[in-house]
Amino acid sequence: EEVGGRRNYTFAENTLPLDDDTNLQQLEGRVRFTRTATGVLADVDAHGLVGLPCIRCLTPTQQQVNLRFQDEFHSRIEVNTGVPLPKPDEEDPFFIDESHLVDLGEALREYALLELPMQPLCKPECKGLCPTCGADRNLGDCGCATDDGDDRFAVLKNLLNKE
Repeated sequence: EEVGGRRNYTFAENTLPLDDDTNLQQLEGRVRFTRTATGVLADVDAHGLVGLPCIRCLTPTQQQVNLRFQDEFHSRIEVNTGVPLPKPDEEDPFFIDESHLVDLGEALREYALLELPMQPLCKPECKGLCPTCGADRNLGDCGCATDDGDDRFAVLKNLLNKE
């Protein structure tokens, strides 16, 4: 197509592996491809679920991942003549394959890894595990003594208690 030509597609994938232990599940989205002088610009809007352990209690939890990105997929050869094209200036570019098809899988994987929550929680008020016995505090009190903090700050704590 001419430069500026557009095509819209929707996609759905049951599972997209992100790394050895993590998968993006129920991936759905849409993409708009726009022809550029050196390839195709992909404008992607997608979402899916990823299973991660809660950082406080280690309970498996499903986290929603929303992906919204634009990236260019470069041609390696001139489509009409077959002449090889120079490598793009950008670092780690995405390429159109030899059959002139765009595979969004690697781009989706990379952008999904960037969108994973740094501290996934099963619920915002998660109480975590007891540091003494390892019991899940969300299920009830384990009876272990609580740490009152560092004794070096006792004087400051007393100041708070006076008010």
